[in-house]
Amino acid sequence: MIQSADFGGRSTKTAFRHGRQTVLFSISLACLNPAAADNADQVLDLPLAELVNVEITSASRFKQKISEAPSAVEVLTAKDITSFNWRTLADALNAIRGLYIRNDRDYSYAGARGFMRPGDYNSRLLIMVDGRRMNDAAYDSGFIGEEFMLDMNLIERIEYLPGSGSSVYGGNALLGVVNVITKQGKDFNGGKLTAEGGSMDTFRVRGTYGKKFDNDVDILLNASQYASNGNSQLYFPQFSATHNGFAQNMDHEQSSRVFTQLNYHNLAFHGGFVDRFKQDPTASFGAIFNDSYNYVDDRSAYMDLDYHTDVAKGLALETRGFHHWYNYYGVTPQAIDASRVVNYDAANARWWGGELKLTGTQFKSHQWISGVELQYDDLQQLLNYNIKPYQLLNNSYQSGTRIGVYLQDEYRLADNLLLNAGARLDQNHMINGLQLNPRVGLIWDPISTLTTKLLYGSAFRAPNLYERSTNSLGFAANANNKQELITSYEAVAEFRPGDGIKLLGTLFYNDMEKVLLQDLTPTSATYGAFINAGKYYAHGFELGSEKKWHNDRLLKLTWTHTITQQVAPGINGWAQGSPNNLVKAHYAEPFLDNRFQLGFEELFIDQQLTLANQIAPAYHLMNINFALTKPWHGFQGALGIYNVLDQHYLALGSAQQVQDTLAMDGRTARLRVEYNF
Repeated sequence: MIQSADFGGRSTKTAFRHGRQTVLFSISLACLNPAAADNADQVLDLPLAELVNVEITSASRFKQKISEAPSAVEVLTAKDITSFNWRTLADALNAIRGLYIRNDRDYSYAGARGFMRPGDYNSRLLIMVDGRRMNDAAYDSGFIGEEFMLDMNLIERIEYLPGSGSSVYGGNALLGVVNVITKQGKDFNGGKLTAEGGSMDTFRVRGTYGKKFDNDVDILLNASQYASNGNSQLYFPQFSATHNGFAQNMDHEQSSRVFTQLNYHNLAFHGGFVDRFKQDPTASFGAIFNDSYNYVDDRSAYMDLDYHTDVAKGLALETRGFHHWYNYYGVTPQAIDASRVVNYDAANARWWGGELKLTGTQFKSHQWISGVELQYDDLQQLLNYNIKPYQLLNNSYQSGTRIGVYLQDEYRLADNLLLNAGARLDQNHMINGLQLNPRVGLIWDPISTLTTKLLYGSAFRAPNLYERSTNSLGFAANANNKQELITSYEAVAEFRPGDGIKLLGTLFYNDMEKVLLQDLTPTSATYGAFINAGKYYAHGFELGSEKKWHNDRLLKLTWTHTITQQVAPGINGWAQGSPNNLVKAHYAEPFLDNRFQLGFEELFIDQQLTLANQIAPAYHLMNINFALTKPWHGFQGALGIYNVLDQHYLALGSAQQVQDTLAMDGRTARLRVEYNF
């Protein structure tokens, strides 16, 4: 199962070359706009205030300035989503420093700071909506594509915390935390109808209504339907003996979403549902190639009730209860003994729980938070059988409790010096013993324009049901696998010289051990089982610069350089799926009194080592968006052109696929028209 590789520093020159092109590209854009220089003297302090005083909630579970958070947080706002017209959460995450997205035509996957295991399902990244965990209870998957809970129009901002986060959120926060904050009804103050169409017979319709009434009731309703035929003809040379290697009309995808939110005084209710269907043109899991009856369907739903109040001066209480559902099924036609046998694979999960949280400021120079979080996995089931002739291959199910207790304190040692420290103790029924994960952050402002941070933390991820039980392919269970662990160290410097400019630099080191890898060596005694055989070391740096103008013009550049080594039986070298360099440029230019906006996005992803130890070349992605941002007779709209350079770059295939790499789609376009009433 395990592949060896050379050390990954080989791509540095290539990255510098491409990175330099990206910088020149961005500078050229700025030069094309002479108003940028002419307006320099008109720059106000407001953009700088926006950069420094942005309040986030994810880092410590209470509101704090981004400059005082114990993390190198990055925030994307609704304005950014409008400027660059990101279609899914995966598109938005791909724009974030240190993250990169891979798609295998089944699902989208996020890698962070040089770590991605091709074929995992984002179980090492915690995905949240309004601070609520969205990773399912069967695979611990964190969905980011069309199977994500929210439409992009509902997102107020996205907060990304790189590094370990278990001291605050418990399991799965191994590589970072993504918290998606939703808008409220008052942000819409009326209704909105949306129609969207684009390449590959892609359509989306959506209706949204939001309003805050005089009696303090704030309501938000949203429903949408999406469908895309996808690429009508995909060529896979690995299947040249079948249909000449062409998958015909096998890329269809559709989704349906409903989301509602109700706020009244201190009470808040959230509920959502998403159903996503996707054909699999890659014939993964041994499917018959070009058989249209090969697809997956994921359904998720949740409801959450939250109440918060001040119980005393300087002491706030928040309680909440939740219930989640997740159902997956996949249909895979297989050739067995010269017969076509249709296999049905399913996962079902139900979980509910609650949280009690206290936040206090009654002690001088302290802001603390403490709470207990309970999740009862009422049902975790994996089911697999052949439909005809019927043959049951797997029916694993179980239940159990996850509970965590945490305490965090922000202690202001001096006006310019903060100590943020805390820990969380977790019990998870998937593993034996308790997990204690601390975090310490020292935040110092040596001068008013410079913030420095020293950060330390650890995190864990328990095996999920698929990794622990006999899985859907009939591979043997491994009841002895243990939790994955990570220890993170990071230094951050943030310089704000004025004029809406922010410069950022980070140094980081991640030490991952006991990483679960599936043994795919047929002669092995543990063939098919997940074993704690992986060890990864990642170190690197990030550089970022950002400038905001008072008229909403934006220029942002980031560069992440990472060296990730993988150590496992038979391996000691450059980690698979780990680009050494990520360079990203974003430029937004408003014009005609901010009625229109032009957004440019340029992403460079360095070469990666595939599962077969081949090199997947580096690639560029350039996207352009033209938007009508202020309503005209009630109408707004946007035209996005994606992959402008029409690059059919190669994404890494998964272990479940025959293809080592997969060619991605070229240039596409998407037109969106909205009517406000």
